[in-house]
Amino acid sequence: MTGKIALFLRVFILLPAAGLLAALPFIDLDRAAGVLAIDINAASMALAALIYGAGAGGTFAWSRWAKALGGET
Repeated sequence: MTGKIALFLRVFILLPAAGLLAALPFIDLDRAAGVLAIDINAASMALAALIYGAGAGGTFAWSRWAKALGGET
């Protein structure tokens, strides 16, 4: 069971989150000024895409996972 959870975390959470962070770099470090800047607009878009992907785009994966654990889908 541990291998399945690790695979689930890697495929459905970590890899999409890493791709999203790479595609929308909303954290910037200005080394000369020593300032860490966070672009709130881009961060909110990243969060919206993550919520949409988990809720709407990933419903098939969620249902398969629930069925594998013995639930009804």
